[in-house]
Amino acid sequence: MTKNVLFYARYSTDRQHEVSIETQIELGKAFVARQGWKLVEIYSDAAISGTSYQLRAGIQSLMAHVKRERIDVVLCVTVDRLSRDIEHSAKILKQLRYCDADIWTVHAGTPVTDLEMALRAALSHELVEQIRYRTREGMKMAVRKGKASTCLAYGYMLSQQRDANGDRIKGLREIDPAKAEVVRRIFTLYADGMSPRDIAQLLNKEGIPGSRGRKWRDTAIRGHVSRGTGILNNESYIGRMVWNKRNYRKNPETERRTARANDASEWVLADVPEMRIVSDDLWQRVKERQKEIGELFDFGQSNRLNATHRPGYLLSHLLECAECGGPYAISGKDRYSCTNRKKRLPIDELGGTCCSNSKTITRQELESRVLDCLPVAFFSLGMFDTMSAKVIEQETSKLRRPKAEREQMTRELNELERKQKSIIQQISDRAMQGRPPLAALDDTLDQIELQRVALAREIDAFTTSEPDMRAKIEELKQRHNPAQTELRMRHFFLQARRGKNDDAKRQVMPIVRSLVQKVVIGKTPGHQPATLEVHGLISSILAQMDVLDLMERRFVAEVHADFIEKLEAGEIETKEKQKKLLDSYEEELRRKYPEWENLQVSVVAGAGFEPAAFRL
Repeated sequence: MTKNVLFYARYSTDRQHEVSIETQIELGKAFVARQGWKLVEIYSDAAISGTSYQLRAGIQSLMAHVKRERIDVVLCVTVDRLSRDIEHSAKILKQLRYCDADIWTVHAGTPVTDLEMALRAALSHELVEQIRYRTREGMKMAVRKGKASTCLAYGYMLSQQRDANGDRIKGLREIDPAKAEVVRRIFTLYADGMSPRDIAQLLNKEGIPGSRGRKWRDTAIRGHVSRGTGILNNESYIGRMVWNKRNYRKNPETERRTARANDASEWVLADVPEMRIVSDDLWQRVKERQKEIGELFDFGQSNRLNATHRPGYLLSHLLECAECGGPYAISGKDRYSCTNRKKRLPIDELGGTCCSNSKTITRQELESRVLDCLPVAFFSLGMFDTMSAKVIEQETSKLRRPKAEREQMTRELNELERKQKSIIQQISDRAMQGRPPLAALDDTLDQIELQRVALAREIDAFTTSEPDMRAKIEELKQRHNPAQTELRMRHFFLQARRGKNDDAKRQVMPIVRSLVQKVVIGKTPGHQPATLEVHGLISSILAQMDVLDLMERRFVAEVHADFIEKLEAGEIETKEKQKKLLDSYEEELRRKYPEWENLQVSVVAGAGFEPAAFRL
């Protein structure tokens, strides 16, 4: 029986080459021909690790293809080409099983079973962890011996010392005299009052190449004071190697590496006086100037200037220029622009010229356009169901307080009652002895009584009968059902999209950042609005949705927002007006269906549709 086949190929960044893709494809085509099957499409991902999923447009396109068309077999050379992550492997297998598609490998020549997939994914994951551990331990030992553990800092070059066999000794470095002079000049210019930006422009004007032959950037000179990055903060220049200040972990939701500071006890230090380039006096002058200006160029959380003047906005640090790849940031009154263009920095990828993307966009317009596409993703994610279940779970947990907490409150109540009895006994003893009453004892007794009554009421709230408990839980389910949650969230997003409710934007910020990895801003002719290309989980979700369904859901989201706005403005205060507006929505929806059906054909054909991003 002829089977419809999708082939997937991938190579990662670890010492592999794009030729690996061609080899895998040739093996796959030969295998399909021997089996007498039909090869429908080939998907691939180049130079991307198998531990990633969101960053692989190829595997996401393959999964979308399986959902929209009958596919019998997903073929790859080996299982680890699909994924090296346990969670992702299980997800891929589960989705393919649901679509009645099997995974085959050229290597085994048989379908992959659930057990084999789980075992191979676990072995691949363990192999990655072992390689990571051995690499870090090797780097640690190299630093302790005074050798270079990673790429060489500017001002040094690889040593050509040879061992007894004539092989170059790895890890040894030596000072590059010409570059060392540039380093000393940078330190001197900064200590004498020149800014990193002016230093970078001066070096570029003189034609002095920067690290790896690139143009100089002010950020490469300034760096980050507390992290020890940048020319001005590199302790290698005073003959001291510091390694393991930070560790990097991949966020399982965004798959982006995040840095975390290590404790000082975990740092690896080594003195290498023969590698000194800058004198202690010059180094100290630079540190004093950095301190005098209040760490103005320390772009971290400790930066008081940033904390005061640059509040975290909805899309802060997620914006990128389509032309030069640099960041977009606030450059005026709530208006974003390309940072590289504003600084007139030369871009190596643009042949040393400056970025010409002069397109700016207001924060309100940018955030509104991105927020407009989020409700559509909620339908695919089942977000409203999840949120409703979570709210019900939280409220139910309040009703069902842990037994240990109830027992602790009972002990506290017993202690209060013991104190009451003790004070009452003291008052009684003083009365029997003919001594005058003490107001302090009376006041203390009153306070304890108030605490006792309040605590007793809380304990009584725990002792709700089981039928009452079930009734309250049922009431919670009715009040927080998905439909009600959807209405509240849509209203909430409407307030955020209007741009006037910053509190609403802060509330939806975690949701936005879990769906959006970055937004690429492109230029357009004249006064046309900037193009926006959204990358991240939301683009993957929308790419996997049927286009007709996608357009319908976007339409529903738009008319729902329009309905709420008209309702709040008092334009449809009567039932007749509301019904008339709803009928007009329905008529407009019927008119749009033929247009969307034509669009679906072009999308399936691949015209203008990029699964890795979503254009707004």
